[in-house]
Amino acid sequence: MKIVIAPDSFKESLSAVSVAACIEKGFREIFPDADYVTLPLADGGEGTVDVLLQGLAGQKRTHQVQGPLGEQINAEWAMLEASDSNPNKTALIEIAAASGLDLLTPEQRDPLLASSFGTGLLILEAIEEGAQTIIIGLGGSATNDGGAGIVQALGGRLLDNKGHELNRGGAALSKLASIDLTGLDTRCADVELIVACDVDNPLCGENGASYIFGPQKGATPEQVLLLDKAIANFAQIAESQGCVGGDDPVHKRAGYGAAGGAPMGLGLLFDMQMKPGIEMVLDVLQADEVLKDADLVITGEGQMDNQTLQGKTPYGIAKRASLQGIPTIGVAGSLGSEVEALYGEMSSLFGTVRSPQPLNQVLQEADSNLTRTARNIAATLKLGQEIIE
Repeated sequence: MKIVIAPDSFKESLSAVSVAACIEKGFREIFPDADYVTLPLADGGEGTVDVLLQGLAGQKRTHQVQGPLGEQINAEWAMLEASDSNPNKTALIEIAAASGLDLLTPEQRDPLLASSFGTGLLILEAIEEGAQTIIIGLGGSATNDGGAGIVQALGGRLLDNKGHELNRGGAALSKLASIDLTGLDTRCADVELIVACDVDNPLCGENGASYIFGPQKGATPEQVLLLDKAIANFAQIAESQGCVGGDDPVHKRAGYGAAGGAPMGLGLLFDMQMKPGIEMVLDVLQADEVLKDADLVITGEGQMDNQTLQGKTPYGIAKRASLQGIPTIGVAGSLGSEVEALYGEMSSLFGTVRSPQPLNQVLQEADSNLTRTARNIAATLKLGQEIIE
């Protein structure tokens, strides 16, 4: 029996690698002789670089850059060497590494001032190191600047009506009058940029970057309005100057609301491809090949709910498994609202928390709860086999 264990991380408690190990440990108690294949996954957010390095040859790098509020930090990224399956030298970058929400305390969060400049410096470092392809995972950002900081880091100039360069941060974009890309690093034109994101929100409006994600980054209702107008101004100036291609208005493009609107700025600099994060990860790790001849797939994430259907890891791997006729079981720290919709792709869903508990206790016991739940799932499967026989 071949069992593929392909989970995402359980946020704040277990990495995807640890989750897979716990599930395998629990299952081995009941099915010690099964063929287990672990495939830790991510959907473009935090942990994506580590997940991809599990299955690909590459090395992590550390570069000193500026964090969301200008503080000096050491940010990690990775470089994959060229291979037969991946002919380009490829850099892996997470926007969260240099511009992430986790780099700030709740009291420090300030989307009016937070900038993606540090992410731009990581991109520049990757280009300096010879990257031909750059994959950027959008998730967990502290910024709401439409990727303006990335533009500034790579040589673009954002100017007010007096020709002065704007300060960094989303609020400053309300004063944007013109965009000058003449000083842009010319090597950007030769780089293939793949942007991995797990949301389809547009740049602006009630479902856009500022309204949907601004509050978790510290924005008040008044600041949400200000930031939405500021990013809309950025998009309008870019379109009026012919800086962006395409027929549909930039502010309505699906996915442009990810990471505080970062695709807006990235689209000014690169010939950008946008892909659902989980689909990109599954393709790079050749998941379809891994799934061949599997009898069962087990996946999961910290909380599974109706948002899981919006391009999250469990839904992505379950769809791939379904195409090959392989059943999938989902395991989560907790099951949220409207999980019934997931039954279209998964055979069954399990939560691991034993009883109402304080959050810190839930996080501390995540590994034991997960291992026990996996063991119980396996025992139930074995019992079902015995009853049928």
